[in-house]
Amino acid sequence: MRKNFLFLGFAIPDEEMKSVMSFDKFPAIQTHKFNWNLIKGMEVHDIYNYTYISARPVSDYPFFSEKKIKSKKWSVDVFNKKIEITEIYFINSSILKIFTRFFSGLYYSIKKYHRIKEKGGVIVYSVHLPFMLIGYIVSRLYNIDYIAIWTDPPSVRSERESFLKSKLRKIEYLFSKILMNKASKVIALTKYLADDFAPKKPCTVIEGIIDEKDINPNIKKERIEGLDFFKIVYTGSIEKRYGIKNIVEGFRLVKNENIILEIYGRGDYEDELKKVSTIDERIRYRGFVSNEDILKIQRGADFLINARSAEDEYVKYSFPSKTLEYMLSGTPLITTMLPGIPEEYKNYVLVLKDNSPLTICNMLKKVIKLEIEERYLIGFKALEFAKGKNYINQGKKIIDTL
Repeated sequence: MRKNFLFLGFAIPDEEMKSVMSFDKFPAIQTHKFNWNLIKGMEVHDIYNYTYISARPVSDYPFFSEKKIKSKKWSVDVFNKKIEITEIYFINSSILKIFTRFFSGLYYSIKKYHRIKEKGGVIVYSVHLPFMLIGYIVSRLYNIDYIAIWTDPPSVRSERESFLKSKLRKIEYLFSKILMNKASKVIALTKYLADDFAPKKPCTVIEGIIDEKDINPNIKKERIEGLDFFKIVYTGSIEKRYGIKNIVEGFRLVKNENIILEIYGRGDYEDELKKVSTIDERIRYRGFVSNEDILKIQRGADFLINARSAEDEYVKYSFPSKTLEYMLSGTPLITTMLPGIPEEYKNYVLVLKDNSPLTICNMLKKVIKLEIEERYLIGFKALEFAKGKNYINQGKKIIDTL
């Protein structure tokens, strides 16, 4: 009889997530994509069974329009078989969200998992405090492994959260550190996450997982069309802490009318960005668009850019999810190298030594002088490298860890 693992995460069907994005000012797109790539990575190898318990990945009210999230059951086709997902109930306000997710998640976890005879362990995706506590309780209750999957450090603050929630972050951080160290095994985005929060525990580093459908199937045709001007594209969170303001300021230092900067996404820099785009017509803010459109936009650009500061403390725990997404487009990527990005990536990207506006300006001046075929080759090599991070290969590492 196969072992069955309880999986706590944030998976809802793609079509349902599209609906969520219509009503969420700050949709958790990367959480959704990573969670589903995890599931595909486990299911494609068809070795174990899984009991899926999921919380809808939404911003706190009022940034997401619903105050109460109802429980639902989903049946999703994955590799020609049906998987069942139980979505839990919770109240979507900052503090009540934590408590209601915990009690609701614990209820459904025990209800669904108690009847499983061959229990393999409990897998907890992310450093979400309610899920980590449930994972620890269930692991002790049934004497099974508590397997943690971390893509972020604990207790990450947001400027959008309430005053009370912000003040309680220190308590959350302390509890999270204790629960993280209780994990039997760790699958982490960077080695620093495992080293700092679960030292000496068995660890597998998986910096990202990609879906084959995101791969650009026709790189050369898409890259060489429309070359009357150079198009630099940024897609993702428009948050100042992610370096978007420096990108804009660096771009404005480039005195060339044949270059444009297109920006897609949402975040705290939106209002300022809209004002800047009225002053400099080469900067074009396009707002939020669907993932399908983003893939086409990335493939049609001349260069993609991401410029987080490598000096910030938290970045050693970070592997920007858009790095692999960008590379799969076949479009050359300009990026800073964060401590959490493996050294081998340097061979496939255009490296910024830092994210100062002047450094970004100088890099842009340099790259627009590259010949078409040279740009194509950089993008092609990056795409071929990124293919190796697909859910089949990364899923094998996860299965080996389980």
